[in-house]
Amino acid sequence: MFDDLATRDLSTVAIKKAGYNCPRCGGTGRYTYANGNTYKCGKCRGTGRLKTSPQQRLKARAYSAKAAIKQKADNVEEFGKREPAALTWLTSNNSDFAASLLDQVKKKGDLSPKQLQAVYQSIALEADWAKQREQKATQTQIDMTDLLDRFALALKAGIKRPKVNTGDLLFSLAPAHGRNAGCVYVKGEKDAYGDRPYLGKITPEGKFFAGPNVEDDVKQRIAEVGSDVVGSAKAHGAQHNNCCFCSRDLTTDESVSNGYGPICADRYGLPWVVTDEFKQAKAALKQANKEAAS
Repeated sequence: MFDDLATRDLSTVAIKKAGYNCPRCGGTGRYTYANGNTYKCGKCRGTGRLKTSPQQRLKARAYSAKAAIKQKADNVEEFGKREPAALTWLTSNNSDFAASLLDQVKKKGDLSPKQLQAVYQSIALEADWAKQREQKATQTQIDMTDLLDRFALALKAGIKRPKVNTGDLLFSLAPAHGRNAGCVYVKGEKDAYGDRPYLGKITPEGKFFAGPNVEDDVKQRIAEVGSDVVGSAKAHGAQHNNCCFCSRDLTTDESVSNGYGPICADRYGLPWVVTDEFKQAKAALKQANKEAAS
């Protein structure tokens, strides 16, 4: 009568395990490794089940990653409050040393005393270098207005890299898209190997950042050419019989008289003057040569 109320054998009742099948072993608890041997699955520890679903685990990993990013940002912010100068140097310096220290700040929120000392030593050293460069540039103020104006005209005329070569000095305009755009590079006279030593660069404001061991007389010579391109070109043409802009030989008396050719005169905005006295002298010389030959 009461058979349906009899106690059942619980060992025969299927028990549904909690959780989700392990994606690695498929719920078996066993996993075959690359060597062919089957062992207890390391992901579920042999249970075949995981407490969370794949979606939950993915969400948890995303949350952890987001939390880790926030923690790094918080570490950097707190460090910046304590050491603002050090953080500015770490974030603006491109060296591997600064990058490694900044990475440590993100992970641990601080630097060791020796590391912090090294940072401030680097800051002081760079500030000293900058001060020395500024003082050196201020002491060597050069009027380059004439040369820069000539270079600007040459660029408009289609000359990609205008230059002035006086033999002892070579002035060339820096590339327009480089870090020194607008500056003029200065090199010295060729050595025994045909190389020109670097003497420095001149900014558009006329500050000369000299290279090592540049003497005052060289700086004075640079200033002479930069402030009077026409006079320097005439002197060079008369002495070397070639144009200081294109390095071509001066083949006519008019070019020799001016110190450069008519094409460069047009490109660089140079005066092209052939006086009546020169024409008369040239005609008289031609007539004298003709009479002497007859």
